[in-house]
Amino acid sequence: MTTRSRSLARLLAPAPVLLLAVTAVAPPVAAAPAGTPAKPHVTTAAQVARAAAAVTLNPVADAWVDASHPTVNAGRTASLRVDAVPRQVAYLRFEVADVATDPTAVLRLYVETASSTGVDVHPVADNNWDENTITYGNAPPIGATVVRSGPVGADTWVSVNVSSLVTGNGPVTMALTTTNDTGLRVTSREGVDKPQLMTPAPPNPSPYVVTRTGATTYRAASDVTGETYTGSLKTVLESAVVELNRLGGGTVRFEAGTFDFGAEYMKLEGVRKVTFVGAGMYDTLIRNDNSSAGDTEPFNTKGWDGVVVRDLAVSAGGAFRSTSDALDFDDGNNMVVERVRVTASRGRGIVFDGKNQTWTSMGNTVRDCVISGAQSDGVELLATSGDTVTGCTITNVGGHGIQVNRASSTADQPNKTADHNLISDNVIDQAGQDGININSGTGNQIIDNHVTDSSDDTPNRDGIRVTTATGITCVDTVVSGDVAIDDQTVRTQRYGLYVTEGCNATVVGPGNTFTPNRVSAVRDAGNGTIFR
Repeated sequence: MTTRSRSLARLLAPAPVLLLAVTAVAPPVAAAPAGTPAKPHVTTAAQVARAAAAVTLNPVADAWVDASHPTVNAGRTASLRVDAVPRQVAYLRFEVADVATDPTAVLRLYVETASSTGVDVHPVADNNWDENTITYGNAPPIGATVVRSGPVGADTWVSVNVSSLVTGNGPVTMALTTTNDTGLRVTSREGVDKPQLMTPAPPNPSPYVVTRTGATTYRAASDVTGETYTGSLKTVLESAVVELNRLGGGTVRFEAGTFDFGAEYMKLEGVRKVTFVGAGMYDTLIRNDNSSAGDTEPFNTKGWDGVVVRDLAVSAGGAFRSTSDALDFDDGNNMVVERVRVTASRGRGIVFDGKNQTWTSMGNTVRDCVISGAQSDGVELLATSGDTVTGCTITNVGGHGIQVNRASSTADQPNKTADHNLISDNVIDQAGQDGININSGTGNQIIDNHVTDSSDDTPNRDGIRVTTATGITCVDTVVSGDVAIDDQTVRTQRYGLYVTEGCNATVVGPGNTFTPNRVSAVRDAGNGTIFR
């Protein structure tokens, strides 16, 4: 169960701006140098004044109507029902007073049941309805959707900006619908967590201070707005991030300690401009452990843009599953993952994926990561373009250290290549397969990396391999300034560099060191390889 509270005292408390602070009671996870601490922020006087001046209104009337029972009134129930089939519509009327010119407003609803689509909010021009007599047959008409909440979890608050519906003093009626035929329930004014209309709109709720309140329970409280979430780590983080996302972004901060999802994981879509930051990659640990047949990534994401994850560690334990990764960014763009340590993963450590229908994955950066214990690749760029992986240390992974990979022939975008990616200044040791693997693509660059002792799980793999399938583009790959050697007593890495058939105009630049290796320094089976 998630609960949330709000008080004027919390609204007036000074706090950082655009920052979600997460604090655990557990000790640091490892005795190692801490990461870069976050810089302090302050709440501005304008924010404090705005929070203090905000007015919270409850409805003076609310009800829901049902197309399958067009003459039945439901105006005194503890919950408002909203559904697509049969059509159920909720009505709320607020009496607005003492608002400024061009007011801003936020509607807050306590959602009792989860919904993959959430609620749509509509204007209602007619305020002359009575909650004790309104039915589907006599309900006033509603206007077009002005705002949508997006997916919502059960037992949590949802906030939507309804400034366009509040133009001045007087009665304001809003209607709630959904496109989901499973429907949802919202607490009514007869319930404990009544609907709220806040005007002016409150400031961004960051910072949230998240504390551990029990073995498996956490609390997230905003020092700016006083809003509070309680529940599992999954519930607390998802609720806080959804709120920040609706208000244009913010930062999620974890301080030193262990934050444990248990068998759960965070799964969110469409997040923009939210930063997740810890106290350091040896001080903050986010973990889960799950051997489910499905994907169980702690960061299970889709459609994120402009998100940053930095200065923390992730452990994603459980039985091997090739697609269940520690940090999985499907359709992720303009992302930054920096100073992140992965200590365990059922599959890959970090993956950016652009293979499915309509997905893109471009402009992402992974830098200064530390990855070990991934049962598949350390980092994979799958059907992505314009990405950078730099300054990472990757050891003892079961797959490739770093792979730049095309989509499969059966993907929604079959054989979509990964192009113009830069792999530079990484240290890779004891990769189970190739140290660095480029599978197809145009204009990928492998610059100044140090690869040692690959192929320790799968035989006949190489330090650096540039390869492709028949008929798939593999052109203009640059390999320069790299070390790819095997200095073990019993060597496992076959070639320092292997350019396979079908790869054209690979440029092998100066400064490479490809000896010693188990078989030889270089095998070139490509077409028109240029050695400089």
